[in-house]
Amino acid sequence: MAYVSLLALFLTVTNLVPVSAAGFLPIVVCSWRFFGRTYPRFITPLTAFTVLVTVSTLLYDPQSFIEFDFYRRDGNFFISYAPIFAGCLYMHRLDLNKVLRVFFVFAVIVNIPAYVHYILQSGLLAIFKNQNDSFGSYFIARNAAGGFFAMLLCLGMACYLQQRSKLLLVLLGLNALMLFSTYSRGSLLGALVALNYLCFGRKRWMLATLMTALIISSIAMAIYQFDPTVDYMGHPFSFHNEDPKAANLSIRYEWLWPRALVYFEQSPIVGLGFGSFDDEIHSLVSYFGLFAVPSDIVVNHTDSHAHNSYLNLLAELGIVGLALMISFYWKLIDWSQKGAAAAALYGRGQNFAALRFVEISSVCLLVMSATEHRLVSPSNVLILTLVISLLLAWRPSGPPLQEPKRAASNLPALP
Repeated sequence: MAYVSLLALFLTVTNLVPVSAAGFLPIVVCSWRFFGRTYPRFITPLTAFTVLVTVSTLLYDPQSFIEFDFYRRDGNFFISYAPIFAGCLYMHRLDLNKVLRVFFVFAVIVNIPAYVHYILQSGLLAIFKNQNDSFGSYFIARNAAGGFFAMLLCLGMACYLQQRSKLLLVLLGLNALMLFSTYSRGSLLGALVALNYLCFGRKRWMLATLMTALIISSIAMAIYQFDPTVDYMGHPFSFHNEDPKAANLSIRYEWLWPRALVYFEQSPIVGLGFGSFDDEIHSLVSYFGLFAVPSDIVVNHTDSHAHNSYLNLLAELGIVGLALMISFYWKLIDWSQKGAAAAALYGRGQNFAALRFVEISSVCLLVMSATEHRLVSPSNVLILTLVISLLLAWRPSGPPLQEPKRAASNLPALP
């Protein structure tokens, strides 16, 4: 099963061939192994969130579970996060530092032919002349490519911290150029913030401040752009601008974000239903202004989301959904941060690169999610969740390493 996860990881370099979704297969084959085991603390909020999503979908549109387009679009959460649960069901003894270093080298090199072709055809600074002329590599959407390259850059930094080499430094530079050429501004912002987070000490108060700022600024922008004369529950919206990037921003600020705010106001506790944001909802029954039941629905499985994960979660799953997802990342980053420290001090560096990558890339993903619905996008998330899966399934080849007693209370057990 470890090789299934490895195959999926190496194929995250494209979404043209969606084999990277195969990370869920251990759940189908070995689901009985869930019982009788202990798991890291971040599994609890993720499990609760999965239950909430499942119940919400069953109440809102149970037929979605048998529709392929649901898993491709509205329900891609299941594809993106299933590998984490799968990692609880198998085991391996691979050297993850070497595995991830090989994957990083492979991922950059396999993109070089596509990037050379792009440079020869358009030029390095083509995006300043025509913003549509950006680099997409083996991805359909530019934001998908940008998100992947941002997460890959985090992996490269983690590998370089574990073992410095000139080859990694050169590949990091190429990776950064590829990210730049996608002209995915949210991805560039995420990578920049993650780099600053790494340089300034990775403090918990920094992470708390960042998370709070992302959520508050998203809601504040939606409130600022809200127009009480517009029927945001309807769909008659069009915006025309010769600059496609400017038009894209205007659609988000003037329509999608205020629309998400209106959804949230209708049912603030648990939202209007998972996958409901792009649907046509013609009537609502409200209970005390805290919970609303939609009816007369036309379900659409499309890519029309709020272009902001925090607002999209509030719209579809309310405060409960957003709180569970934020709790998951808060605990995941804590687990990976402490695990990397323990590996560096007492574990001879075992899995250091993987654990540091999980920490850095989670921060990058949280930032990118304020500009797109990145928290559930397979092109952005699968590289992270597959590494988490491999970490959860890892077992030492020899006797477990022992930590000094004086530090055992401050650091987690070695993964």
